[in-house]
Amino acid sequence: MKLIKRSFNPISLSNLIELHEQGITPKHAVAVTFDDGYSDFAEYAFPILQEEGIPATLFITTGFVNGDVWLWPDKIKFLLSKKSQIKIPSKLDDDIRLEESSISLWKDISNYCLTLDNLVKEAYISDLFSLNDVCLPEYAPEGFEAVGWEQLNRFIEGGSVDIGSHTCTHPVLTRLSLSELRYELMFSKKSIYCNLGVDVSILCYPNGTKFDFNDKVKRELLNSGYKYGVAAYPTLDPLDDVLSVGRYSVDKDLERFTKTIFGISYVAAMFRRSMSSDEY
Repeated sequence: MKLIKRSFNPISLSNLIELHEQGITPKHAVAVTFDDGYSDFAEYAFPILQEEGIPATLFITTGFVNGDVWLWPDKIKFLLSKKSQIKIPSKLDDDIRLEESSISLWKDISNYCLTLDNLVKEAYISDLFSLNDVCLPEYAPEGFEAVGWEQLNRFIEGGSVDIGSHTCTHPVLTRLSLSELRYELMFSKKSIYCNLGVDVSILCYPNGTKFDFNDKVKRELLNSGYKYGVAAYPTLDPLDDVLSVGRYSVDKDLERFTKTIFGISYVAAMFRRSMSSDEY
């Protein structure tokens, strides 16, 4: 955040998009965003943002904030934290030892879950716990909790945090029925308004890959009263489509982060595209 404050023009995402639509995109603008709404945003991120005077957008999963659900990828992480060896209830029915890489295993299971319809996915995760004799907690355990509505109100009152929607339960939107899709979009928007008095205009697609939203999702996004949609992958022109705004992820490695923030990753992507075009 110190690097961003020193070398760039930090601006809220909604303000950046609105100015871009007016044809006056600020130079050296950087919009900082956070997804999901974990409690550690309050503990770590918000104090730093306040100290540096950097605005940010927090996309919250409203059912998670309510305490109605906890996020399914975290359920897999929780299970892996309880076992040194697990069984997989799928095509891979062999025991897999975690000594190699629990992170890789988590990614493999999560990627498989992304291919499943949402009800099937929840049943699969439940079977995963049962098969390994681990109790699946009803509520998010310590380390996996969400930020609370009172905390969110304090963020807003501080004037430096915008709130956006991340749906109600963090499903794969393209795998929902029309009624389920409308519920996730509309009820999350309504919940934010009822609890925070904020009429949100931006939704961040859960998971945010190219397979997590389509024209149907974009159409319902607009029908539900949103103006903008946000993805979770970088594009060469992030604001070209305000219904799929591109983003760069933050890397824990400061050198890689610096390359991203100063545009070196962007230049590399441009070079790869030009080389690909030259082949034809």
